[in-house]
Amino acid sequence: MLYIQNQWTSGRGKLFKSMNPLTGEIIWEGNFANASQLNAAMHAAHKSHDGWSTESNQARIKIIRKFYALLEKNKLPMTKLISTETGKTHADAASEVAATLAKLNNSILAYKKRTGSERNNLGVMQTSLQHASHGVMSVVGPFNFPLHLPNGHITPALIAGNTIVYKPSESTPMVAEYMMMLWDKAGLPAGVINMIHGGKDIVQGLCKHPLNKGLLFTGSYKVGKQINKIMADYPEKILALELGGNNPLVVWSTQKINAAVDLIFESAFISSGQRCTCARRLILPNTNNGKKILAKLKQRIQSLSYADESNLYYGPLISPKATDGFLAFQDKLIKLGAKSILKARKVRGSFNLVTPSLINTTGMKKSYDEENFGPMLQVYFADTFDDAVAEANNTKYGLAAGLISDNEKLFEGFTHRINAGVINFNSTTTGASGAFPFGGIGRSGNLRPAGFYAADYCAWPKASIIKKL
Repeated sequence: MLYIQNQWTSGRGKLFKSMNPLTGEIIWEGNFANASQLNAAMHAAHKSHDGWSTESNQARIKIIRKFYALLEKNKLPMTKLISTETGKTHADAASEVAATLAKLNNSILAYKKRTGSERNNLGVMQTSLQHASHGVMSVVGPFNFPLHLPNGHITPALIAGNTIVYKPSESTPMVAEYMMMLWDKAGLPAGVINMIHGGKDIVQGLCKHPLNKGLLFTGSYKVGKQINKIMADYPEKILALELGGNNPLVVWSTQKINAAVDLIFESAFISSGQRCTCARRLILPNTNNGKKILAKLKQRIQSLSYADESNLYYGPLISPKATDGFLAFQDKLIKLGAKSILKARKVRGSFNLVTPSLINTTGMKKSYDEENFGPMLQVYFADTFDDAVAEANNTKYGLAAGLISDNEKLFEGFTHRINAGVINFNSTTTGASGAFPFGGIGRSGNLRPAGFYAADYCAWPKASIIKKL
């Protein structure tokens, strides 16, 4: 179902289905929006903007708080929906709901600190700074965090006074519709948020629509690049691209092998590697210590059991296409000269569950710098710490990076030299604080980070100089 002008309606476009990625069971069927329904959603958001943007900030936040209170009350059914539709384990899905709930206060604080208004007196002169909403903002959400990441754009945009047309991932329509039901119950005025289902054509339509003032996108570099090409014809529109990563995790000068293996394992394989901040490349010292770490990691992976769904450490990949792409990526690395340490395979009897992959890329003559969204670690042995940092930076991406070490001084130089927006020490690469900006450089985005700095692209400054006569 689509949600336009606070009314639920069936899509009139192509039929599509949502499937449980663990079992292959069809759990939802519906239709994409067509061009006229996209246009209706845009006009509904445009019509509601004047009223919503002229409400006081306190009045807008009061309604937004109601949504988060409803989410808190309904966190168990939301957790179950996320788990069913994405294949995440219950604990993983619950952590997404918890992260979403933490979004509210950080977004309110960010709006006050980074936008808002300010007046200063300079003798007979007065300076004034205000921030205004853009208008209709389009939000395109991903499958891997179907609740958390879209609301990372929606909440700050609403606080600033914008109205929304939201297009969720085709893989997670049930989560999106439940989320919209909660927004509806929160009492948003008609047209403030509108949701339409769709694929590539709908995204292109959002980009090009004359009433659209900006597109807030979370997804892959490949799709982000296509969107960027379209939006190049509209330089007056805001474009926020939160893209992927080919993230390095360096382990150096540590005797705490078991602790290091635990951090490596979670960094690489949580959510079956389907997080943009998951570690993709493991850089170890070319020493006996480095080889011990790899041996322990291999042993840990081999101890995983797939016999009981309730005991899975991580869930399946999102779709058969994703599974095929993951296994093809592994084969390509091997053809390019990488050596298989543990070769991933599809788990017998499952729909999209795969075992983790460990690939030694040290001997490759040419690196293959692409993001792989799956449970794979490419292992590289470095002779010196300088070599390790150089290899960590040997990527066009720049989202996340990590260092595990007993030597804290190494981290000081590491943060200065590493090209990444999220850099963690003795922690997983997937850890990030909502009180800080989130995002990266290079292929990881267009320097419009999410998290605390999301407020920056949701409002534009109006600066005045006022002279007293």
